[in-house]
Amino acid sequence: MIDIYASNAGRDLGAVSDAVAAVLKRMTGDVPHGAIVQVQGQGVTMKAAYVQLLVGLAFSILLVYLVIVVNFQSWLDPFIIITACRAR
Repeated sequence: MIDIYASNAGRDLGAVSDAVAAVLKRMTGDVPHGAIVQVQGQGVTMKAAYVQLLVGLAFSILLVYLVIVVNFQSWLDPFIIITACRAR
């Protein structure tokens, strides 16, 4: 096992995570047969949190849509109401 530590001094965590992913993608062919490259740390936790946030947001939009469907007793009217944007 070889541990490589990266610091994000002066950069945001997303930029460091993307830079590490780019290096790993470039080095994919150089990994010996049977070796496993595994990224751990705060970057992985951050990406998992964003995925959970987006799933929760999609679920909440679906719930609001279904509540409006029940109120209007129509599948199309709530869709029009939610997607309508008012231009000024």
